[in-house]
Amino acid sequence: MAALGLGAVRPAGLSWALLAAFTVGHVAAKVPWYLIGRAADRAPHPRARRMVERARALLAERPHFGTGLLGVSAVTSIPPFHLASIAAGMVAIPAWHFLLLCLVGRAVRFGLLGAITS
Repeated sequence: MAALGLGAVRPAGLSWALLAAFTVGHVAAKVPWYLIGRAADRAPHPRARRMVERARALLAERPHFGTGLLGVSAVTSIPPFHLASIAAGMVAIPAWHFLLLCLVGRAVRFGLLGAITS
């Protein structure tokens, strides 16, 4: 919803500042979700631990699958971006990679939404 206001901002130079603010704010809000995923090793339930191990095995077989899924989610929110953030932590995508991919993906998303509404 906030991105819809991005296209209506005048002067247009302010749109870039809002795009940066939306992007950084949204990605910063996903960092705790990522950290929750990083703590998946401490899951007390055996079923949860098995799910984490299966996800890690899948990523070991297809190393680019995790980054591709996170990138698609960052742009489209399909699958939900907060769930993709948790999964990225669970499969131990490096934090810098997570942040970079999320910043780029969300900037594309909000930039497109802003362009469509202007």
